[in-house]
Amino acid sequence: MAFFEKALKAKVMSTHLLIRANVSKNILLQAHKIATDFESRYSAYKEDSFLNTINKNAGHTPTPCTEEDYILFDTSLKASRQTHGLFDMSIGALSHGVYHFGFANEAKASSQIIEKQKSLVNYKNIILTPSNIMLKKKGMRLDLGGIGKGYVAKQIALFLEKKGASKILVDVGGEIITRGKSYTIALNDPFSEGNFAYIKTSKEDMSISTSGSYERFIDKENHHILDHRKGISNHYYSSMSILQNGWQIEMLDAYATALFNREKDTLEQHCERLNLSLIAMDNSSQIIKNNIDTLDLKSLKFL
Repeated sequence: MAFFEKALKAKVMSTHLLIRANVSKNILLQAHKIATDFESRYSAYKEDSFLNTINKNAGHTPTPCTEEDYILFDTSLKASRQTHGLFDMSIGALSHGVYHFGFANEAKASSQIIEKQKSLVNYKNIILTPSNIMLKKKGMRLDLGGIGKGYVAKQIALFLEKKGASKILVDVGGEIITRGKSYTIALNDPFSEGNFAYIKTSKEDMSISTSGSYERFIDKENHHILDHRKGISNHYYSSMSILQNGWQIEMLDAYATALFNREKDTLEQHCERLNLSLIAMDNSSQIIKNNIDTLDLKSLKFL
């Protein structure tokens, strides 16, 4: 069987997928299936998905889950605890129940509806056991948009590792894992068509998670990274990248969502507490950096 390092590019989970590894084409296709299977089971946009079954059962009955379901949801709850609830997979009551992000009827909502729906966002009202999951209140909705891409990126990377890949690049909508080669990662400039920084990785394992207010929005005041405490989106940053040595990209995905809703003067302490590095750009194009010297990088260049 021939082995090579070529790219598989596709669109999954409403975003782009890039897989590059020194494995066969057949293995790349199997890796792609990991993403499509995840989308089928956990998409909020597929009426018959397992995720929507859980949402429909909210406030009524538990939904049986598999070992894989349990690991995913347990990881999400761990991220919620570590971010003191700023990441919360029950954000669906707002993201989909109010703003309908990703649906044809995306729209702003009245303050009365926002107040009602934000009270349904609370990860502590998710009851999870190894055999089932239950949303305690009727109207609660899960939305894995803040952790799903990172989770899939890690699952693909682990699969490639198992299949013998020594050079790996996985990018699921800005959730990036690398190993075994120096890759150049561009950070998009939110205010232009170009980039504002280039990260050159080393051959060591690296995870990079990027979120931006410019990626999905209804208007300038309403982007998709919601602060469930207020029921609206904050405007502290236009772009935020969380970086870490290693392959904990699923957690970085959640941390990026959480820190997007933290004020600038708190970022340093959160980076130290969670052992993270951060590159962000605020709404006036000012660049914010924290803990960059802890990273195993070849270079970091700002334009």
